[in-house]
Amino acid sequence: MKRAELISRIDRLNTRLCNRFELLDKGEAIMKSIIPKRVLTLAGLILFAGCQRSIPQEQTSLAMDPGKNPGAPPKTMTMVWHHHSTGDRILKGGLRDALEKNNITFYDINYSEAAVDGYVIGDHTDPVDFPKNFNTPAYFDVIKSWELKEGKPAHDIVMFKSCYPASNIKTDAMFKEYQNYYTSLLPTFKKHPEILFIGMSTPPLVKVKTTPEAAKRAREWSKWVTTEYAKDLPNVQVFDLFNALAIAEGNPDENTLVPQFAESSDDSHPIKAGAQAVTRMFIPWFNRTVRQAGFVK
Repeated sequence: MKRAELISRIDRLNTRLCNRFELLDKGEAIMKSIIPKRVLTLAGLILFAGCQRSIPQEQTSLAMDPGKNPGAPPKTMTMVWHHHSTGDRILKGGLRDALEKNNITFYDINYSEAAVDGYVIGDHTDPVDFPKNFNTPAYFDVIKSWELKEGKPAHDIVMFKSCYPASNIKTDAMFKEYQNYYTSLLPTFKKHPEILFIGMSTPPLVKVKTTPEAAKRAREWSKWVTTEYAKDLPNVQVFDLFNALAIAEGNPDENTLVPQFAESSDDSHPIKAGAQAVTRMFIPWFNRTVRQAGFVK
């Protein structure tokens, strides 16, 4: 076995063990669940002693004010979310329950879903894919009405995001391409003022899967897409998913996924703690947004 593979396996085992415990500031631990005896070997204890998965809360979005929550929409609204595995983790970690309690009837388009003439819309969520998905009438018709019953032509809310690999923005030219892809969506969105389109900034990568330069571009992308993009279209809004999950600027490893939100040091999928951090920020933001955009009073 190669050294790199061995280190990766040890790290994954270390992560699984660490996830069974709550680490305190003094390095103590409180058992959260009963671990099988076979896991509590000397090697396991050594691994546990090396757990270094937490950063101070003040370096994360947990220290940020989620803003005023004006409450759930006064009417039931339907939402479809075009997403992949990071979205699955966030939904299962708390967002789906929160949406349903927030007067939202939820649907989603994921892998292998929404096929049209051999093209599977659900398999394509990279920034480069969105112009095709939204600007091709046959594809957009499927997205906007996905799984709706007869009598309702389109969802009230169409939400979309790319998965974490899209945060590996390697060059300034790639950044510009992202801007062009998203800008090309605006004519379609403008034609449908009855739909609230919600984009999301890309979720951050763990430290070992990116570079400081690429991570900084991902941060800059999140800023641009949430502040400059579509600022003249009230029915197009963007939630800062990156900011909810990334280490805050000005801290060590800034702009990478918060370690205690990550599946492991080499896996950028968020765990429940990350999902809860997103939900904490998203629900108040959403409730403000549907009102500010004029979809409810």
